Amino acid sequence: MITRRRLTRGMIAAAPAIAGMSRARATPSFPTRQVRIIAPFAPGAATDTCARIIAQRLGERWGQPVVVENRIGASGTIGASAVARAEPDGHTLLLGTVGTNATNASLIPNMPYDTLNDFAPVTLFAVVSMLVVVHPSQPIHSIADLVALARKAPGGLNCGTAGVGSSPHLAALLFESLGKVKFEHVAYAGVAPMIPDLLQNRVNVSLGDASSFLPHVRSGALRAIGVTTATRFAGLPDVPTVAEAGVASYDAAAWYGVLAPAKTPPQIVTQLNHEIAAIARMPAVKQQLEPLAATTVGNTPDAFAAFIHAEYKRWGQLIRDAGVQVTQKS
Repeated sequence: MITRRRLTRGMIAAAPAIAGMSRARATPSFPTRQVRIIAPFAPGAATDTCARIIAQRLGERWGQPVVVENRIGASGTIGASAVARAEPDGHTLLLGTVGTNATNASLIPNMPYDTLNDFAPVTLFAVVSMLVVVHPSQPIHSIADLVALARKAPGGLNCGTAGVGSSPHLAALLFESLGKVKFEHVAYAGVAPMIPDLLQNRVNVSLGDASSFLPHVRSGALRAIGVTTATRFAGLPDVPTVAEAGVASYDAAAWYGVLAPAKTPPQIVTQLNHEIAAIARMPAVKQQLEPLAATTVGNTPDAFAAFIHAEYKRWGQLIRDAGVQVTQKS
C-alpha cells in the first residue's frame, strides 16, 4: 500500500522531470515564422532557380511561407554578407555558390565576411557541369587536339569566358595549369554577350555552363569536346570528361548549396539538412534541374563543410598562382 508520505516524495522527485517535459513541449518548433532564402544573384540565374525550387518544397513540407530574396551585387558578397549578419535562428538562409563561399575570398580584397567561419553549412544541393566547346570549323575534335594546338602556339588560341574570376574563367586557368598550355583570355560580361562571337568563330574555344551551350551543341553550331566535371554529363553521354581525355585530375564545376549563419543551433541545422537533402532526392526536383545540367547531391553538413574547405584551398592556390583579382561592383 502506498502511503501519502511516499506518494508526496514521489511527486516531489518527479517534479523536475515533469517541468522539463513541460518546457520541452513549450519550446517553439522550427520554423516559427517566414523563412528567407537569400539568392545573391539576379532572378533567372541558376542560383535563383535552385533557391526557388527549395523554397517551394520547404513551404509545402512546413506549411510556413518560405520566400526567395534576391540581394545582388559585388560578385554575390552583398547577399552573402546579409546572411552572415542575420540572426542565427535558421530563418535566414543563403543559397551559396563556389564564388560566394570559396573563391571570392581569394579574388576580392577586403571581403565583408569570413568565408569559412561566418556560415554553418547545411547541404550541397547541386553541382553543374561545364563544357569545353569550339566552333566546328576548328581543327579541334578532342581535348588532345586542343592541347596539341595550344602547345604548338602558346597564346595563339583565345579562350572566351563569362568574366574574370567567374567559374568558367577559373576552369580555364585550371585547364592551362594541368594541361600545360596557355590561352589568350577574353573576358565577357557574362555568357550571353560571348555566344555570338563564339558562333561566328571569333572565339576559338570556350568553357561555360553546359546549359548555356547545349542548344548550340545539339544544333551543330558548336562542338563539345569535353565535360569539366569528374563524371560525364548525362545530356551528352558520348562527350568524355577532360580528365578522361588526358588532362589528369581535372575537375571543375559550378555548385550551389544552402548555408545558415554561424552559431545557428545544431538541431536546426540538422533539421534543415534532413528537409533539403530529401528535396534534392525527389525525382521531380531532379527533372526540374535537368535544363541547368545540374546533378543534385544533398550531403551532410560535415561533408559539405569539408567540401567547402577543399574548394577554398584548391581554388585559392590557383588564383594566387595566376595573380587573378577582381574589383567589387555594387
